[in-house]
Amino acid sequence: MFKLGLDLHGVIDANPKLFSDLSRRVMIRGGEVHVITGSSITEDLRRQLIQYRIHWTHLFSITDHHKDIRTPISFDDKEHPWIDEATWDKTKAEYCAKMDIDLHIDDLNRYGKHFDTPFISFISEAE
Repeated sequence: MFKLGLDLHGVIDANPKLFSDLSRRVMIRGGEVHVITGSSITEDLRRQLIQYRIHWTHLFSITDHHKDIRTPISFDDKEHPWIDEATWDKTKAEYCAKMDIDLHIDDLNRYGKHFDTPFISFISEAE
């Protein structure tokens, strides 16, 4: 069974049609789609994925994970979470390794150095 990891911001939201089709195709073939994001998993986030017509089996939040394991987190005035950058940057790679993800697609190259899982850096045409 194929397991795909997709980043939300800068990947899914940069090309919802492409990733809607890709996620649907993976799931039709019995695979898993893991949406992996820095944002907390909220109803608004779920609605956004539904609006983009993304198909998923798992949602993973870096922020929620670090709250759960009691990593020190601070929030700025816009409620963006802040933790140690090295800790933040390796969290997706650790999740992908733990979940045996076959391929992860992200827009931030700096995460790639932490991955043993195959990693594709997605560059949006808008950038």
